[in-house]
Amino acid sequence: MDAVLSFGQRNFGNVPLGHKRRTRRLVDLADEMCRHPGGTLPDKLNQPRELRALYRLMDRPEATHAVIMQGHADHTRACIAALDSGVVLIVHDATELDYTSKATLQDSLGQIGQGTHRGYICHNSLALRADTGEVLGLTSQILHHRADRPKNETNKQSRERESRESRLWVQGAKASGVAPPNVLCVDVSDSLSDTF
Repeated sequence: MDAVLSFGQRNFGNVPLGHKRRTRRLVDLADEMCRHPGGTLPDKLNQPRELRALYRLMDRPEATHAVIMQGHADHTRACIAALDSGVVLIVHDATELDYTSKATLQDSLGQIGQGTHRGYICHNSLALRADTGEVLGLTSQILHHRADRPKNETNKQSRERESRESRLWVQGAKASGVAPPNVLCVDVSDSLSDTF
């Protein structure tokens, strides 16, 4: 049955957006973006009505990053749970989303880069089969607002701060869920994942 469902249906068909029409719109938009994976949103959604529909949907209070990602992450965990055996790699890495030029967002952004730009740290945890390289999907995606470090903060205070960036790796590792008995999930990350 899963084979006849589109990417949008499998990953976002159960996202609770307050009305089934909104969920259907999300599914349709996801499928349309899959047909045009490169470029900007206007490139992906080259019909003005589709682009306006995306903007209207994303402007809804129900359509949060967490709610939309939960649908995809649940599908990814279901794919892991459906495996009979094998090794699943959970590859963790972060990237910076630079919104420095967006003046209206400045109050909700944190410092990125060397502190001269503003944006989010986007921490991704991607599941893939070790034997085939098949991408199963994201088990987690965290948008992190990097706090400005207080000038007099000691190393001990920095290590204990709840908003510390190294905690993202721990959160991402926990998000992969429980694998079936014959499946081994291995977390893969770089040295930035070192934490106390």
